[in-house]
Amino acid sequence: MEHLDHTRERLDNATDLLLKRDSEIIELQSEISALKDSIISMKDTMLEKSVTAVQTVVKDEIQNYSAVLQTAATAVNQTCVSALAPSKLRTAIASASVDRSSNLMVYGLPESNQQSDSTLVKQLFEHLSEAPVLSVAARLGKREGERARPVRVVLRNREITRTILGKSVSLKDSDQYQS
Repeated sequence: MEHLDHTRERLDNATDLLLKRDSEIIELQSEISALKDSIISMKDTMLEKSVTAVQTVVKDEIQNYSAVLQTAATAVNQTCVSALAPSKLRTAIASASVDRSSNLMVYGLPESNQQSDSTLVKQLFEHLSEAPVLSVAARLGKREGERARPVRVVLRNREITRTILGKSVSLKDSDQYQS
C-alpha cells in the first residue's frame, strides 16, 4: 500500500505540475495575444502616419505643379497675344504675299479629266529632266469651253524655279508641248 500511496502522491504532484503548467501556458497565450494586439496597433499607427505623409507630399506637389502650369499658361498667353498682334499679322501676310519667287505659271497645258494637274505638271518637268517637289499645282479661273486655263505651280525654292525657267526654252522644239 505504501507503494500505492507513493504512486498516488506522485500522480497528485504530476497533476499539480500539469495544472500549474496549463495556467502558465494560458498566461503566456494571453501575453502573446496582447503583444499581437500591440503590434497591430503600432502597424496601424505607422500606416496612418505614412498615409498622412504621402497625402501631404502629393498635396504639395499638386500645388507646385499648379503654380508651374499657371506660370506656363501666362507665358503662353502673353506669347500668343504678342504673336497675334495686328502689326505682326500684317507683316506676316505682307511677306507671304510678296514672296512669289518660287511660283511658276504654265500656259497651254491641256486640261484632262483622267490626270490631275499635278501629274501633268510633273510630266512636263520630266520632259525638262527635272523632278522638283511641288507644293501646289492648281488651275486658275473658271473653265470656259475648250480653252486651257493656266496652271499656277508653287515649288519649294526659287533656285529650282529659275532652273526650270531656263530649260523651258527647249519646250518650243518639242512636238508634245508646242503651242
